[in-house]
Amino acid sequence: MPRKIKYCQTSSYDAFNPLMPIKTKIPKWYKETPLINPDSNKNIIPISKTVKACSPFLDALTTGYALTLIADIGVSQTTDGAFISWDCEQPICEVRKPRLAPTELVPTGFDPAEFVWKTNAVITAPAGYAMLITHPLNRFDLPFFTLSGIVDGGWAMQGGNLPFFLKQGFEGIIPMGTPFAQIIPFKVEPWVLEKDPSQIEEGKKSSLLTSRVSMGWYKSTHWKKKKYE
Repeated sequence: MPRKIKYCQTSSYDAFNPLMPIKTKIPKWYKETPLINPDSNKNIIPISKTVKACSPFLDALTTGYALTLIADIGVSQTTDGAFISWDCEQPICEVRKPRLAPTELVPTGFDPAEFVWKTNAVITAPAGYAMLITHPLNRFDLPFFTLSGIVDGGWAMQGGNLPFFLKQGFEGIIPMGTPFAQIIPFKVEPWVLEKDPSQIEEGKKSSLLTSRVSMGWYKSTHWKKKKYE
């Protein structure tokens, strides 16, 4: 039986569904990226592959769930800084005053004014599990950056404030459905580092086996399909 992440939107309108499998939000630029570098000869080994050939990269894009915007939001620049607007009754974000994040948390190229996303949902992970809530992985194309946090399961997380920053000088419309956070559930259990010199030889063996196949060795031998519905 699959584990369940339980949730309910805080709006009475079913159309305002803020949480969905993030695999439904694969970006257009990834879909349009070719598998093989178009400037290379596909018959020369080693083949010049793009990120499209990397299964771990795609797993990062499709693992877990997405918190998404329930309406279009507009970002304009004013003398007082960025102004965010929308036209629905549900709260989407707000400015955090006074700013609570230290300057070391502000990503390079982003405005230091701190905003927070409103999740517009109640979310519960099972007891014994936790949720990594982070910026959508590998989504540096988005005009904002959401900070990360981990929330333990076993209780209903009502709403929530997820801090984020806007790219410096950004103006435009961020469309409804844009993912602003990725939720990756995981089991809470003890882990320990173990130094094992035999891993050097194991790594060499893996590298040799990988090089003997032009493409897809990892996916055909070790990769497992992840299911988030």
